[in-house]
Amino acid sequence: MRARSARIVLVLAMSAPALPAPASAAETASQAAVYREFSVSAASESSGLQAALREAAAFRRERASVPIRIRVAPGDYYLDAPLRIGPELSGTPAAPTEIVAADADRPPQIFAGRRLDVRWKPYRNGIWQATVTGPAFDQIYLDGKAQIRARYPNFDPNATVLGGYAADALSPARVAHWKNPSGAVVQALHENRWGGMQVPILGKNREGSLVFGKAVGNNRPSPPHATYRYVENVFEELDAPGEWFYDAPRSMLYFLPPAGVDLNRSRIEVSGPARIFDLQGAPNAPLHHLRIAGLVLQHAGASFLRNTEPLLRSDWMIAREGAVFLERTEDVRIEDDEIRDSGGNAVFVSGYNRRVAIAGNHLHDLGGGGIDFVGSADAVRSPSFRYEESVAFDQLDLAPGPKSDNYPADSAAEDNLIQRIGRIEKQVAGVDVDMARNIRIAHNSIYDVPRAGINIGDGTWGGHVVEYNDVFDTVLETGDHGAFNSWGRDRFWHPERKTMDALDAAHPDLWKLDVLAPITLRHNRFRCDHGWDIDLDDGSSNYRIYDNVLLNGGLKFREGFDREAWNNVLVNNSFHPHVWFAGSRDRFERNIVMAAYQPILLDHRDATIDRNLFPTPRALAAAQALGFDAHSAQGDPQFLDAARGDYRVRATSPALKLGFENFPMGEFGVRRPALKRIARQPAFPGLLPLDGAAETDKTYPFLGAMVKSVTTMGEQSAAGLERVAGVLVLAVPADSAAAQAGLLPRDVIVAASDVERRSEGPVDGVADLLGLTSARAWTGELEVVVVRDQRRRKIVLPLGTR
Repeated sequence: MRARSARIVLVLAMSAPALPAPASAAETASQAAVYREFSVSAASESSGLQAALREAAAFRRERASVPIRIRVAPGDYYLDAPLRIGPELSGTPAAPTEIVAADADRPPQIFAGRRLDVRWKPYRNGIWQATVTGPAFDQIYLDGKAQIRARYPNFDPNATVLGGYAADALSPARVAHWKNPSGAVVQALHENRWGGMQVPILGKNREGSLVFGKAVGNNRPSPPHATYRYVENVFEELDAPGEWFYDAPRSMLYFLPPAGVDLNRSRIEVSGPARIFDLQGAPNAPLHHLRIAGLVLQHAGASFLRNTEPLLRSDWMIAREGAVFLERTEDVRIEDDEIRDSGGNAVFVSGYNRRVAIAGNHLHDLGGGGIDFVGSADAVRSPSFRYEESVAFDQLDLAPGPKSDNYPADSAAEDNLIQRIGRIEKQVAGVDVDMARNIRIAHNSIYDVPRAGINIGDGTWGGHVVEYNDVFDTVLETGDHGAFNSWGRDRFWHPERKTMDALDAAHPDLWKLDVLAPITLRHNRFRCDHGWDIDLDDGSSNYRIYDNVLLNGGLKFREGFDREAWNNVLVNNSFHPHVWFAGSRDRFERNIVMAAYQPILLDHRDATIDRNLFPTPRALAAAQALGFDAHSAQGDPQFLDAARGDYRVRATSPALKLGFENFPMGEFGVRRPALKRIARQPAFPGLLPLDGAAETDKTYPFLGAMVKSVTTMGEQSAAGLERVAGVLVLAVPADSAAAQAGLLPRDVIVAASDVERRSEGPVDGVADLLGLTSARAWTGELEVVVVRDQRRRKIVLPLGTR
């Protein structure tokens, strides 16, 4: 381990015996805790953090009852290997072990990798080269800023998806120019945009075609998306400023620096292992009572090519890696740290862990995810590992709950700021929970993520509480997902609907075997512009959802049991009941919705859905036609200040008569002042008009065009409409998404197809159109019927364009 201008001090806090109350200041000083201080020089390879850990462990063996604090002085620390901490440094409640910053205002910078000390020489075409020996690396940082591994197409900071993509990334013409692409990687989305995937390139065949390895990173096998893809780590694609390529067999690094950069005078660092702190107990001796606080951890390496472990039947495949990795620990706190500029996950809590707290951290600019709580499949009874797999009922282990304790429990991710994650991997989340129990996710601010902000991958074993989180700018690069997403493909769930219905009829309580306690979502603010705000997907069961503000995408319940949602505000969207089971025991009551329900394959309607407030009589009538909402009402909810995010209602709101109750609007997200100062808040949407027929001549932006409701007989006559209804298209700028979809001025949108395009429903005004575009954002498109030149035609409009 190397350090520059830094020293580490080992402070041993020694508890004094209990004494009578002091009579003077002198006596008080003498009775205070006594500290033995060990100064450890960081100037040589044999000193520094590793040496401090060894010193502390040796002391712990002698004095188990004495608190230990390792205070890390300001400076830069480059590690030769992860900092491995085991049971030898375990503390006790009264005598914990701490690794903390010596100066909170100048936190130490701990790097997984190293700083290069090389001589750069010109190569060609503005490219420079240098011999770099030592461990291989997958990230380079120029004066602290991450650079781009040579790729096609070139990185575009303005492209939301993948930083740029191209359908011809693997075209034969392009591949023909690659001499030796062994080690290259295809980065792509799933063909249905269900996350991302990586496909290693192993080389070329004799005829020049590529040889691929097995795709990793996604548990729903598919070819790479035909359009959303790029290829990286190809020498011949080194052609843009900021790109680099490392020829590991020749130990040669090539770099095309940005304009004006002198590499021989620049600070250039490379990544190291995926772990910086490796915290592991022994099978019968957990590491316990350890606290790591106030440090800046960075430049951990990527782990995406090791994402080969399926997380049961969820869509995820993972590698058990993180800049901070925990396994077999108890009472460990990771708090007030900053984990940044790394290629993989920030924190991974793997297997047996109890009472772990990840709190007050700033996690950002990561190739992987934020915080993962992931148990072991050996704790799951009758596990399956792919969507299409299942265990026959006569072979199921029917004992409830886990069969071992090899999973995280009674732990928390609280008060963390998590942003700009998934810069490489796309099947990630700000906080992810799989095969765990009683995890609290509270007061986190999570945004700028490619997929879900919070993901619960299965029902094993419930008891989680998700509260006071602020989650937005989610599902930015993928689709068919939510700001909060869950699956519940547990023992009871079967991918074939007929088999599932038969199992449910014969064994109606089978779903209770794994999700032992309710999962609670309360007091959160969620926003997803490319899916649902809350997406309870396949099998998600035993949920309690109340007092949440859903800013755009609405709430989805798909094929599960015993979900209850009450007292939520669904801004500009509605309830999405999808593919329900018989006897679901679902409830949706006393909510404010601002669009009509969006049912899909609603074969069973035995849930309790009532006393909700709708925006229009037609939306209410549509719900009642389904057999729901006999006691519901319609009207203006009368929000106090929707423009500023206050969705409490006035005393005269009709929602109150239905049983809706106001709840606080100022407690979402992080609480620590240092994080609160820098955390963003979501954009609060303008409210959709409540009744398109009453809008007169007001105009609205739509896909870059301007539109208004048809409100006069003159507009009806001019367009040749059957009635005074529809949406009249006004100005359509040439560069707008509306123009690219084929809309023209004077078009009138009069109807929209359902999700499966089997039938059409009327679009009577702007309220209908904007409501549909919000409700259908998860599909990525909306097929509409347009009257043009008094003839009807269909146009597919893009939704959630990126």
